[in-house]
Amino acid sequence: MPPTYQGLGITYSMNAGEAISCSGNPPEDLLNEIYGVELTCFKDPYPPRLLLYYVRLAPDLFIVCRSGEKIVGYAIGVIENYGRTGHVVSICVHKDHRRKGVGRILMETLEKLFIEKGAIEAKLEVRVSNEPAINLYRSMGYTIANIYHSYYSDGEDAYIMIKSLSKTRNVSPRYIS
Repeated sequence: MPPTYQGLGITYSMNAGEAISCSGNPPEDLLNEIYGVELTCFKDPYPPRLLLYYVRLAPDLFIVCRSGEKIVGYAIGVIENYGRTGHVVSICVHKDHRRKGVGRILMETLEKLFIEKGAIEAKLEVRVSNEPAINLYRSMGYTIANIYHSYYSDGEDAYIMIKSLSKTRNVSPRYIS
């Protein structure tokens, strides 16, 4: 899936001939549509005001992917740990577009942006029961570094997964806050 760069956005040609375009800095008037996708992804979705917070906090790290005019997924990232860590706050792919490479595109886009901002590692939290996501992250080089007990509102634990973004240095397999 080699990307074609178009301005600030990236367009990917998918296997079925479908074009997925991704860009950062979504306008605030897209939040209702983004929230609609959020509802298809999570048992305990972020409220619209939290999505708005992230759009305003790090607009270039709020990536939205579309197929035509329809939002099919998004990812939210922030830079933490004095610029050292790129944190994948959330990644969401509409249920009708899963297993088509959209999640990988979102992750690769965030990782590229983290590297451009000087981060040397990426981290994320994932439900211990979310095997498809865990498998995706492992296939991309993430390792389980720790566990947060009762991380989610329903009491489920979360794995903390990390990945070195530095080609010359491995990040130790521990969680760095």
